Amino acid sequence: MSSILLAQSSFHAKSYPRHAHDGYSISLVLEGVHFFAIEGERMEAKAGDIRIIHPYEEHETIESTWKHINLSLERSSIESIAASMQIAPPVMFSRLINDSLLSERVQQLHKAYTKEVSKHIEELSHTLILYLLQKHRFDSAMLPTPTPTQIDQAISYIQSHAHEADLNLDEVAKKAQMSKYHFLRVFKQTLGRTPHQYLQNIRVDCVRKEIANGRSFAEAAYHCGFYDQSHMIKIYKKFYGHTPREILRKKEQ
Repeated sequence: MSSILLAQSSFHAKSYPRHAHDGYSISLVLEGVHFFAIEGERMEAKAGDIRIIHPYEEHETIESTWKHINLSLERSSIESIAASMQIAPPVMFSRLINDSLLSERVQQLHKAYTKEVSKHIEELSHTLILYLLQKHRFDSAMLPTPTPTQIDQAISYIQSHAHEADLNLDEVAKKAQMSKYHFLRVFKQTLGRTPHQYLQNIRVDCVRKEIANGRSFAEAAYHCGFYDQSHMIKIYKKFYGHTPREILRKKEQ
């Protein structure tokens, strides 16, 4: 299944900086101890523990030595089954679980995945997700429903501070009076894009206008909130399919 990625890996004295994914990450620790932090909360997963990271949750690995099976699932894999159970997104689970039956199912799925038995992968993944939803789901109904004003405040704050290279989405979530994970999900549901994508869109539009008005690349990068000129060109090309030099070329024609 294209919506599933499974890998068994070993790490020695390994650390990873803060980052996030757009899907779910489910990790079964087989040996050692995995020290990590999710949204700043430090935790540890020992052999037999399962660690779950939700979409867009910022997390990091603190220097650890461990072996695990990591299962990456697209949001649709879980949300489609949740919808059949009349569970609305965001679908959230306990972050740290010790459940021998769940551990066994992760290992069974990994075995089928390595043997590339498609039918078994489909069945086992469905069974695993269903079990997670039944036994370890965190009730997202407990989360407050944001008001339009909260989202408007977040949008206004991003627009006002987009020129700041160190703009932190934690601060934007605080302005909206929501947890970061809940804010990211609600923002995307409302605008059809993540806050980061929305911010980058504002910045590349700024670059296009600034360069058209005669600013240098370095000036435009600084004025529009990019760390440097190289970063600006990379993001701009990602959005428009060409570098900002195309703006100058068209002006010269």
